[in-house]
Amino acid sequence: MPARNNRACFAVRTCATFLAILCAALTTLVSTAHPQGISLNDEIIADPITGAALLGFDPVAYFIDHRAVPGDRGRQVVFGGKVWYFKSTANRIAFESSPQTYLPAFGGHDPVAIAAGFVVAGSPEFFLIDKDRVFLFRHAESRDAFAQDPSIGLTAEQNWPQVKRDLVP
Repeated sequence: MPARNNRACFAVRTCATFLAILCAALTTLVSTAHPQGISLNDEIIADPITGAALLGFDPVAYFIDHRAVPGDRGRQVVFGGKVWYFKSTANRIAFESSPQTYLPAFGGHDPVAIAAGFVVAGSPEFFLIDKDRVFLFRHAESRDAFAQDPSIGLTAEQNWPQVKRDLVP
């Protein structure tokens, strides 16, 4: 009888160990699926907890400073159901007067992925301004590919209506 209990204990421990490893692997996979915990729940990338569009980066700063600049929580606007942060009052006013000018193309999703037929959230820190639009990319390689091949943007434009249907409501 004790041998049977030992086998049962071994089986339970083996299953528990396997499940623990599986859970750890799935947690890692899910946490790296989208950069910086970005939620793919609608057209504009945002922090899933705070609702901050572009993870709190100032959308106007891309055009004024030509770099990604975190916004200030004290200077914010709600637009399109998202909270937008700005580094200065002037940037906030510029956004309020013409939000469409400063919204990222494809809602901040990577156009290289969209051209390939799927949605991947861009990172506010990997960007490119092209034809007065800011594009966000998952990584530098994606940005460089877009810069070198203008057809990617055209394909992304064509694919976007279909691809954005894959966003989780």
